[in-house]
Amino acid sequence: MPQHTRRKRDNAAASQRKTKQATTVPAPSSEPPQLPQEQEEETKKSRLYFLLLIPILLLIASNSLVTFFYIRALDPLYGSVPIDLYIDKVVWAATFIGAFGPVPPLWPSFAVFGGLVTSISTASYWAALYTGKIENPAIGATVTHLVVLFPVIYLGVSLVKRITVVFEDYTSENTTTRFTILPACATSVTGFQPIWSSLIVSYRFGYSDSDILRIIGGIFIAIYAFSLAPTSITSLLRRQRNRDEPLSPVSSSWFLVILVLPVLHWLSNPPLLPQPMTEPYTHPNFPLRILSSLPSVTGIVVVGESLPSDTWVPDMPEQYPTSFRYLRASHSVLGGVWIGDKVSTRANSTPVLDATGTPLGDSIYSAFVLQEAVHLIDTTDRAVQSGQEKALFIGLGAGIAATSFARQNIDVTVIEIDPEVYNASRQYFGLPDLDSDRVYLEDARVVVAEKRRLAIQNGISNADKYDYVVHDCFSGGGMPAHLFTLQFWEDLKTIMNPEGVVAVNVGGRINSDPTKAILFTLQRSFGQCRVLHDLPDDQPEVNKFVNLVFFCSPSTKPLSFRSPVETDYAGSHLRARIFGTLLEREVDMKLIRGDTKDGEKWVLNDTSNRLMDWQKSETLEHWRVMRSTFPEALWATY
Repeated sequence: MPQHTRRKRDNAAASQRKTKQATTVPAPSSEPPQLPQEQEEETKKSRLYFLLLIPILLLIASNSLVTFFYIRALDPLYGSVPIDLYIDKVVWAATFIGAFGPVPPLWPSFAVFGGLVTSISTASYWAALYTGKIENPAIGATVTHLVVLFPVIYLGVSLVKRITVVFEDYTSENTTTRFTILPACATSVTGFQPIWSSLIVSYRFGYSDSDILRIIGGIFIAIYAFSLAPTSITSLLRRQRNRDEPLSPVSSSWFLVILVLPVLHWLSNPPLLPQPMTEPYTHPNFPLRILSSLPSVTGIVVVGESLPSDTWVPDMPEQYPTSFRYLRASHSVLGGVWIGDKVSTRANSTPVLDATGTPLGDSIYSAFVLQEAVHLIDTTDRAVQSGQEKALFIGLGAGIAATSFARQNIDVTVIEIDPEVYNASRQYFGLPDLDSDRVYLEDARVVVAEKRRLAIQNGISNADKYDYVVHDCFSGGGMPAHLFTLQFWEDLKTIMNPEGVVAVNVGGRINSDPTKAILFTLQRSFGQCRVLHDLPDDQPEVNKFVNLVFFCSPSTKPLSFRSPVETDYAGSHLRARIFGTLLEREVDMKLIRGDTKDGEKWVLNDTSNRLMDWQKSETLEHWRVMRSTFPEALWATY
């Protein structure tokens, strides 16, 4: 083929390729490029979603935190068990109605929610006082939940739903957020409680519970006030829809907010005593004086005095006991002593004095003296050196038994979880000063386990172990389950003299499940036990609330009581009466066991411990007993 002909053909082919490339249309992409206007709308939507997410999270966290402070406010008047019985059901009911009920107006609801939060301490105080007259703590606490807590949870959840609706209306699209409101809000209210409890917010930052509630409520009232401004979010949303719409002037509702704020401040201050108190408080309408009131680990710790009336004379019948000093933690009287004209000692004896030199009389409760009978166990054939005994107290209370032991030159070590309880026993109930290495202000389970570890690691002689252990962790009708398990008793035996004795105080009915479980567990661990009661009757009714003291020992030697001598009484008429009637106070353990065949099923373990559930009915009964024993003013003043 001629060269010029080949050149023409190549040029023609190249020309065709260029034409094909020039006319080829690129394949369309799966997503068309967004226009600038659409991108701007997406950006606005994302910003709005983020802007509305903040109040949603704030509302959810506030509902949970407010519930935490509500429970703390109610605790001194009801205690934990009545409060916890139905509070979850009330929270779920309020959440359900808030999530699926009518949608309230947005901005006014913020103001109402803030007002409810601000006044919750005061509302819970007065509601609990009135519902306490029902004399059924479970019903009374539940009614209080419905009156005080239910509106707060309901409105908080309704606001979350309302904010979601605002977002959907503005963006003209449906989301799945509204369907997650119910589980998210309800589970967060209860699920976050351990977090708030571990933080102990009001102690760490120096604010009271009412102060924190005022701050939370003030935030939501401020949000409402912000909505009244001419450049509020509502106005901005309207302007984005209609650029020509002018901004409205400042609403006259601002003046309403200003007028309401002082009222809210008044409502946010419950009629409680300042903490700490600068001077004793005397009740204006009742013979009652409060010496100290402080928040602490186990609740409000109060030291008060029930004063005699002006017309009182010795042996005069009394509706309620008077002339006594008491130590209270939350809804539990931990102990008390007679004062004033009711102080009496045996011949040639001096009374116990408090830190200011005020004479103190006998214990108002026989149970604390009954525990002291642990050192009346006959030690004739036991490896317990007289005059060198060591005693461990797990749970101090007012320190009545510990003070008595210290006065009898028994080496005393104390484990008490609440520092303010220890301080109160030192200042107001005559507990002598103990060396720092003999005072442990933390959970007894931790202390005993650490002592066991050190004893195994370093070795410990019987002379350095505890001859007597007084275990009194009964409080407010309940007992900490982890301090009654087989594993705890095994740890405790490691630091006890093998021939020593432990006295365990238990409150409840003789034939109740908790009493039965504790007996079988103690017998499994120690081998032998005896049980005494603190009532004046020879044998209390099995279904009557009573204090029982279990005396147990790991030794195989007989567990018998010796006859008391005058020095055992430590100048106390009550000790002389209790110690002189020990054998008459013994409880037949068949009454506790009942017809149970397999006691092993009742043994309490760390992995199988139903003590908390079993003792709920006992706790409710204890609440009724306490309310009938002491006047309402004693419970209402703290």
